[in-house]
Amino acid sequence: MKRFFLLILFLLTLSVAGATAQTKSGAALPVGLVRMTEADSAELLKDPVIKKRLRKLLGRKNYAAFLESFETVTPVEKKGSFLFSSGCLIHACRHLESAIAVDLVNQTIHAAIYRQTERTRFFNENRRKTPRVIRRWAKNLPRPRV
Repeated sequence: MKRFFLLILFLLTLSVAGATAQTKSGAALPVGLVRMTEADSAELLKDPVIKKRLRKLLGRKNYAAFLESFETVTPVEKKGSFLFSSGCLIHACRHLESAIAVDLVNQTIHAAIYRQTERTRFFNENRRKTPRVIRRWAKNLPRPRV
């Protein structure tokens, strides 16, 4: 009886730990993600968990547009509690750009897509506000010709 009780307690502990490791958005962020600081942003975007959550956040059409803007990339930067990177279409920087910010504290992903001919679109997991790091990036872009 004691073994049975310990087994149930162990299984319950595992299920609670597993549930808290995930966010409302799905899989938890990869362990050690902060080590991607200064890495090429292509590495960040290729991470299976980031890729899956970004696809879910953006949807198929927006995900394709987002990746199109990451032909010319910047290194991943750690800005406060965020990992941030942006990219642009080759020979079209300042016309077609995108950015990603990963909130290491709240375990959420945020993205933005800029096109010179339309308003910048912001995407935020769990209905969180667009983080300052992405708003600052967007503020430095040319005004869209809408």
